[in-house]
Amino acid sequence: MVSASFLFGFEVMLNGLMTGIMYSLVAPGFVLIYKASGVFNCAQGVMALFAAQTLVGFQTGQIPFSHLINAVFGTSLHNFGWILPTWIAIVLSLGMMILFAIIVEKLILKHLINQEPIILFMATIGLAYFMKGLGELMWGSEIKRLDIGIPQGGNAFIESLTAGLGGENFYGFYIDTLDIYAAAISILLVISLIIFSQYTKKIRALRAVADDHQAAL
Repeated sequence: MVSASFLFGFEVMLNGLMTGIMYSLVAPGFVLIYKASGVFNCAQGVMALFAAQTLVGFQTGQIPFSHLINAVFGTSLHNFGWILPTWIAIVLSLGMMILFAIIVEKLILKHLINQEPIILFMATIGLAYFMKGLGELMWGSEIKRLDIGIPQGGNAFIESLTAGLGGENFYGFYIDTLDIYAAAISILLVISLIIFSQYTKKIRALRAVADDHQAAL
């Protein structure tokens, strides 16, 4: 029988790994943008944060820029008075992020074609600071709870399956169900990214543009 101390240590390591996998959900975005443009987008993480803020705002029916409107006009506006289903909020958030990406491309990135990589790198840093401030101004800076319907808390099946492995003092591995979902989604995204980046003509065209814009034309 394995000692309980060893299993407790393994549980901590496993939970750390699962948490790391959850944060790695942002990584495919970094890789895809870098492969397609040759630019490391420092605003990628803030874009994910802005998308999460927008999703919560749509879910709870929050009025955008309500804090600013109340401060300027002395009103007390906060919510529209509805609660949107998760899937509708996700679709609306996706639409807003696509619209925001088009605006950024038209107003910023389009004018930086063929510039030095350091210029594009600094532009993404500036964009990150802008989006961070815009998100707080648009949706507020208070802590928000993101609920997309995925269960949270310890997984009862894994806990019951591993209970007793380390004797009477070990009650089973505590693995958060949300981390399990995140790990599965992350694996699917990474596999999809590998297939897209290795076996499609679209990524080859994007990489050709990134290597030499004039030659690609």
